[in-house]
Amino acid sequence: MPADGAVAASRRVERVLALRSFPGLALVDPAHLAVMAEVAEERAFRKGEVMLTPGTPVRSMHLIRRGDVAILREGIAVRTFRGGDIVGAIAALTRAPEGQHIIALTDTTTFEIDVSDFEEVLEESFALLLAALRGTLRGALECRLQIPGDAGYSLPPLEPTRTTTELGLVERVLFLRRLNPFGAPRVEALAELAREMVEVTFRAGAQIWRLGEPSPYSLVVWSGVISAITETGQRFRFGPDSVVGGIDSIAAEPRWYIARAETDVVALRGDASLLMDVIEDHPDMGIAMLRAAAGSLTDLYARVDRLALDSRE
Repeated sequence: MPADGAVAASRRVERVLALRSFPGLALVDPAHLAVMAEVAEERAFRKGEVMLTPGTPVRSMHLIRRGDVAILREGIAVRTFRGGDIVGAIAALTRAPEGQHIIALTDTTTFEIDVSDFEEVLEESFALLLAALRGTLRGALECRLQIPGDAGYSLPPLEPTRTTTELGLVERVLFLRRLNPFGAPRVEALAELAREMVEVTFRAGAQIWRLGEPSPYSLVVWSGVISAITETGQRFRFGPDSVVGGIDSIAAEPRWYIARAETDVVALRGDASLLMDVIEDHPDMGIAMLRAAAGSLTDLYARVDRLALDSRE
């Protein structure tokens, strides 16, 4: 091998090893990390330098190798990150037109990866897709725990009950297809998921799960209302068309609230292991879910950041 070829191969190995040091990437197949290494651009920023400019759509993410960076809102640092963290990914996945304002707090080096290249790797690597999805949902859970009152959930349902009908395969697919958490996957993926989901019912007043329990499944509510209360007293409700327990089950986190049937409830139960099998077979569904989760996390970050800014006034 020519000397320059040996140097290039050595640099690729170094990049793969560097990428593997990031949390969530340790279990990714080396072949897929090698593809990421090929599309990753090494960047260096001086202290105070702007990494991402507000008002400019974000098209790439930065995997921080060394240094500290901050996300600014209204010129104030609301969140900080350091080596091993990733910034810009959520804004890039959602193609947010408002962009992000990120600066280097110290001299910083990163791997910059274009979001289109990243999504291509996600299509090939289930481990990376799962890590990205879980990381995004854990971020959403952390945000919800910081929002007092309703944990950032919407207003109570206007129509809490529906006429119970036979939820056959076609009805299930149509039902799941209109739910935002699943994005906009192909019908084949939803059919595979819907076919294995189990219809369950709960009588009014029944406790569905306790705080801190394992979370092997989520519930998609067809009819009825489920009430929730967290350890710190946050209260919120889920009505028809809600996915209950989805954050914790996909993120493999314990139940973070007590769930109880406020009315009679009819729902579809989907095991997390089943969903993972479907995503592995249909990565486009996983990417659609990742984009939907990123959009939700963007809104939650805005609420948490607003709370932080208001507390300083």
